[in-house]
Amino acid sequence: MSRQDPTGLGEVAGLLFETEQAKLRDLMRREAELRRALAELDDHRKAAAALPPTQLSAPRAVGADLLWQGWVGRRRAELNTELAQVLVRKAGRMNDLRRAFGRKAAIDELGNRARAEAREAAGKRREDAVQALGVMRPGG
Repeated sequence: MSRQDPTGLGEVAGLLFETEQAKLRDLMRREAELRRALAELDDHRKAAAALPPTQLSAPRAVGADLLWQGWVGRRRAELNTELAQVLVRKAGRMNDLRRAFGRKAAIDELGNRARAEAREAAGKRREDAVQALGVMRPGG
């Protein structure tokens, strides 16, 4: 709590906002990792497809190429499923972040208004005191 914010609401709202930002940042980091893994998987698949047929004859003879393609398909599905889950959680976190930002902005605005009103009231009191002193002066 500070002198300007005796209730501490601004500080609490700021901390909540930062917490929501950190949670969103973690999800965005995970999203980037998953997208990178999907891109690498696609690169490996394309590289394998670009191999000359002479290099693929041995793996095809034992069925390794089909096993590898099956693994790539399953792995791609797993990564896409996890990515979809992360995107859903990210959307929820975005809403939480918007809400926390709104609270913080509202509390900051209320604090700004309260400080402005306090400055006005102090100025008015000074003005009234000066006027009262002027009335009290002899010949004033």
